Amino acid sequence: MSEFKINERNIGNVVVLDVSGDLDVKSAPSLKVKLESLIRFGHQKIVVNLADTDFIDSTGVGSLMYGLKLINPVNGGLKVTGLSPRNFNVFSVLELDRVLPILGSEEAAIGSFHSEGSTLH
Repeated sequence: MSEFKINERNIGNVVVLDVSGDLDVKSAPSLKVKLESLIRFGHQKIVVNLADTDFIDSTGVGSLMYGLKLINPVNGGLKVTGLSPRNFNVFSVLELDRVLPILGSEEAAIGSFHSEGSTLH
């Protein structure tokens, strides 16, 4: 089991969260708190990079859906990148890849905010 960590980076007006370790019942509350804090402080463009996340369970998925639920009313965007095939399968089986934008790379996720022509800050 890997140690769970969240590293925050800012690229322009996009916040990138690098999540490493297992995103499960023990660690998911930390991600929920981090997402809630960012959104409450006005961040509207968030990319969650899961490239170093070994395992995701339903509570981990739930923490991302919680963030999406919080950011939608403020016309923000939450995008996920870096999913391993196994972790992508968790989202796909639940058909959550239809509601949560999952992109192939961090660059694509960040770029998608700009290509949307949105007025997000």
